Amino acid sequence: MSKPMAWVLFVLWAAVIVFVSSFFLAGPTVLRSYDDAHRVQLACMVSSAEASTGSSRSTKGVGASRPQVVIESRECGKFVLREGVTKDNSGDIASSFESGTTYEHEVGDGSLTMRSLLRVFGASPELLGYRAA
Repeated sequence: MSKPMAWVLFVLWAAVIVFVSSFFLAGPTVLRSYDDAHRVQLACMVSSAEASTGSSRSTKGVGASRPQVVIESRECGKFVLREGVTKDNSGDIASSFESGTTYEHEVGDGSLTMRSLLRVFGASPELLGYRAA
């Protein structure tokens, strides 16, 4: 392989590594900031709500687990509620959602738009707020 070709391959690989690293390291922070500034209201009939534990752990064990409530709706899909959810109150919060009742969900526009990409990584948009409609 010629030196110019090796140099081009090196630069391409370096660019790929920088892009992928930025996507996984800075991407979640940028999306969270965008969602905080661009909130959307959705009226959704809840079909189920379940207390669970979300994890940011990798296969190497790095990360953390945190309590959450997973809320599902036929017309709006799946959301996770983390704000204000603790290990002690997650069951109470989940049981406060009545199946068949319409709630106004507040979600970030960026997460809602990127829902398909989030699903690839096993994630759902975060519910930023809710109230019975």
